[in-house]
Amino acid sequence: MLIIAEKPSVARKISSFLSNNKYKKIKFSKNIYYYYFNLEGKNVYVVPSIGHLFTLSDLDKKYEYPTFNYRWVPSYFEDRIIAKKYYIEMFSKFKNENNIIIATDYDIEGELIGYNILRYVLNKENADRMIFSAITYKDIVRAFNNRKESLNFGYIYAGETRHIIDWLYGINLSRALTKSLFYYTRKFVLSIGRVQGPTLMLVFNREKEIENFKPEEYYKVEALVIKDDKKLKFSYIKDKIKDKDEANKIKNNLGKYLIISNVDKKEEKINPPHPYNLTDIQMDAYKYYKISPKRTLDILQSLYEKGYVSYPRTSSQRLPETINFKEILSNLSLINSYKKYIVLLLEKQILKPNNGSKDDVHPAIHPTGNIPEYLEYKEKLIYDLVVRRFIATFYDPAIIYKINVITKENFVYDYYDIKYKGWLDIYWEKYKDNFVSLKFNVGEKLFIDKVYISKKKTKPPARYNKASLVKKMEELNLGTKSTRADIVEILFKRKYVEGKSIKITELGKKIVEIFERYYPDILDINFTRKMEENLEKLESKPDISLKEKIIEENIEIIKDLSKVMKENEKKIGEELYNFIKDYLNIKKYKNN
Repeated sequence: MLIIAEKPSVARKISSFLSNNKYKKIKFSKNIYYYYFNLEGKNVYVVPSIGHLFTLSDLDKKYEYPTFNYRWVPSYFEDRIIAKKYYIEMFSKFKNENNIIIATDYDIEGELIGYNILRYVLNKENADRMIFSAITYKDIVRAFNNRKESLNFGYIYAGETRHIIDWLYGINLSRALTKSLFYYTRKFVLSIGRVQGPTLMLVFNREKEIENFKPEEYYKVEALVIKDDKKLKFSYIKDKIKDKDEANKIKNNLGKYLIISNVDKKEEKINPPHPYNLTDIQMDAYKYYKISPKRTLDILQSLYEKGYVSYPRTSSQRLPETINFKEILSNLSLINSYKKYIVLLLEKQILKPNNGSKDDVHPAIHPTGNIPEYLEYKEKLIYDLVVRRFIATFYDPAIIYKINVITKENFVYDYYDIKYKGWLDIYWEKYKDNFVSLKFNVGEKLFIDKVYISKKKTKPPARYNKASLVKKMEELNLGTKSTRADIVEILFKRKYVEGKSIKITELGKKIVEIFERYYPDILDINFTRKMEENLEKLESKPDISLKEKIIEENIEIIKDLSKVMKENEKKIGEELYNFIKDYLNIKKYKNN
C-alpha cells in the first residue's frame, strides 16, 4: 500500500497516527525520506511530495507568441529545484504498487499534485482518496478508514484547466510585452496575468477616483464640556457647516453651559461573530497586527501541518455538528489565557456556534484542540485569533446601550455603554475603550470648557491595503481563496503597485494604459469573473468536453489578443521604451 502525502511533515504524522507511532523512517537520498509500517499484515509506505512535482512548459523555446504548445514536465526542468528530481525518483520505486491512496490537501491544488504523481510517475489513472480537514490522530484515522474509492475529477479537471489557462495568458502576455521592447532594448521583462490585470485595474480605478475627487471645505463646531471630572466633546447637530460666519454665530450664541434637553437610550443586541474563513482572518490579522494576507496564510498552513488548526483554505463560516466542540474546548481550557472563558461554555448543555451563510467542502478555520508546544511570535498572534474566534462563536450575544444626548443648543453626544458583555468579554482589551459609563439627566447643565471651530475637507475614497484588496477580489470572484494573496504580492514584486496604502505606480499605469488601448478585455473584471464561473461549473460537474471547450475558448481569445499586439508591436515597444527610459531617469534623479 502506498500513501501519497503533500509534504514530509504531513507524511510523518500520517505514519505516526496510522501505526500508533511504530513506523520506520527510511532514507532515500540526502535529506529525503519516506516512511514504512505494517498494518494488519500489509506493508504500508507513506511517501511525501514537496508540493507540485510537475509543471507546464513550452515545447519550443523560441520565445515566439502566441504559443499553445504546452505539456506537463517535471518541475525541476523549470524552477531548477533539483530536490524535486529525487522526489520523483523516490516515487518511481513504487511503480508496481496497485493499492494507492492520495492523502494530499483536499482542494484543487492538492488533487492535482496527487494526480500528476499518479499518472506521470506511477502510470495509474485513479486511486483511493483520504479526505481530512485537520491533521490530528482522530481525523487521519477516520479519513483512512472511510477513504473514497476515487479521486475528485471535478477538482482535477478544474485545477488542470486553471493551470493551463493561467500558463497560456502568462507566457503569451509576457512575450507580447517583452518582444515589443526588443526593438529597443533587451534589458527588461514585463508581464501581466489573467487575474493580475483586473486586480491592477481595481487599484487603477481607485486611484482615478482619488485624483478626480473634489474636496469640499466645511466647518465643524465642537464644545468641550466638563462631566464628572471628564472632558467630553459635544458636536453641533449640523455636522458640515458650509459657511464660516454661520459657524461663528453658533459659537458666539453659546453661554457658559450646555443644557441637556433629551437623552435617548436604546438597547441593542450584538450577536457573536461567525467562525473564521480565510479572508476574514486575513482581514483581522492585517487590521490588528499588520500581518499581510500572504503571511497570514503561510502561518495558518504551518499551524495546520503541525496539527494545531484546521485546513485554512476555506470559504466556510460554518462549523458542522460532527466536530466535537466540547472536547476541543476542554483541551483548550488547559491554556491559562483561555480557561476563564471556556469554563462558562463547558457548563452549557448544548454548544451551538453562530454559523454564517458561507459554506465550503472544508469547515471554518478552528483549533483542533492539540496544544502547541512552541510557537513563534506571529504564530502565537494568528493562533490566538483562531482560538478566540472559536470560543466567541459559542458565546451569548452582547447587550449594549446606544445613547444619544441632545442639548437645547442643538449639540449632540453619542456613546455606547455595556449592559452585558457576552462574547465581547473575550476581546475586552480591544473593545473596552468603545464604551463609557455615564449618566445624563434632562435639564442638567454642563460647563463649557472650550469651543472649537475646525476647518475640514471631505475625504476621497480610501486606498486599498493588502487585506482590503484581497477582500474586494473575493467579493468580485477574482482568483481563488488560495491565490488571491499571491496575486497581490506579484503586483508589488513587478513594481506595478506600492505602499501600505496601495498606490498604482507610473509603470502600473502605463501597463493599464496600453491594454486599455489595445485589448481592454485583459483588464475587465467581468471577463475574468465569467471564466472563474466556468471553472466552478467544471469543478462541480467534471466533464472533459467542458474542460476542452474552456481551453479552446481561451486559446481563441489569446490568438485575437496576439494578433492585435503583433500589429502594434513596434508602436507599443516604442511607447514602453520611452516611458521606461524616462521612468528610470526620474528614479535615478530622486535617489541622488
